[in-house]
Amino acid sequence: MWYRRLKIIDLSGQGTPIRELAQTFDLSPTTVHTYIHTFNTTGLTGLRPGYGRGRPLAMDWTTDQWLGVLLQAPCHLALLDTAAQNWTQSLLRQYLVLYHEVNLSQPALSKSLHRVGLRWRRAKLRVHSPDLLYIVKRQPVAHLQQLAFSGTLTSEAAAHPRSDEPPRAARLAFLDSTDLHWCPELGSVYTRAGCQLKVDSPGLANPWYALFGSLVYPSAEGVYTIHQRKRAADLLEHPQLLIDLDLNVFWFVVLDNASAHTTAAVETFAHHHKARLELVYLPTYSPHLNLIERLWRFLRGQITRNLFCASLNDLAEATAAWLELVPWAQLCSLMGVDDSSLAVVQEPFE
Repeated sequence: MWYRRLKIIDLSGQGTPIRELAQTFDLSPTTVHTYIHTFNTTGLTGLRPGYGRGRPLAMDWTTDQWLGVLLQAPCHLALLDTAAQNWTQSLLRQYLVLYHEVNLSQPALSKSLHRVGLRWRRAKLRVHSPDLLYIVKRQPVAHLQQLAFSGTLTSEAAAHPRSDEPPRAARLAFLDSTDLHWCPELGSVYTRAGCQLKVDSPGLANPWYALFGSLVYPSAEGVYTIHQRKRAADLLEHPQLLIDLDLNVFWFVVLDNASAHTTAAVETFAHHHKARLELVYLPTYSPHLNLIERLWRFLRGQITRNLFCASLNDLAEATAAWLELVPWAQLCSLMGVDDSSLAVVQEPFE
């Protein structure tokens, strides 16, 4: 419409008669005359078409007004007579009718919510540990990571540093275990439409091994051992291996609160080796703080998912071979470390 009006003014200025313009643009002569007269009196400002705003909005609520409703549970509103904890468009329409005497169609309701920036989105879990000391326990781990990243971590950062000997160089390791089941784990995979991938399995038999690992921050070095069980005795073989790697290094070992990690035997072991080792326990229900969990997730996606081995030993060997070949840059990425920014290069394990 705007282009047509401009073209009429342009052709009129070139001497085209009004009647010819009306025939060309399929308009009445009166309309063409009006366009020309408006341009002559008010210029382009008056010639610009004034588009209508359409019907007035049935709901002109603001974002805060909508949120005032959406942040309530529908089951708390007596007139709705529902046990639902979350809103649906059907419940919202019922609410508007019962509480505000406004009857909106489903498209009108969707447009009203969209207009104020409200979208239908999946919820996300937020960590809220029942551990009352969550922040207190998390801060030491973050502090140890900062010292390790800068290359200034020593035994002085221990909760009870020894005053009768000089500080030792220290390393920070994240310790945890994962299961290696003979029966493959199932996961998503690309397949032809209408088909489903069939993965072989051992049937009812499902023996397993326990894979223990310590991922050193930030060098991304790792020590891994495979055991038949996840008992405290199996766990203690792993920190003993760390201690034996270098007699001059103090180890800070971060681990979760699994039952095998908090036994009297583990406490006795930590006390006996307090000059070489300190166990740093994470807050409860906080697996995301243990960096090696990311490696286990990556391992399952690369090795154990949708893959059946001839035997459990073959699976263990494939896992060990994969751990030896994981690129260093990939390990750094899993820990959230930019490998190009590392300030300190430590001596590798022998």
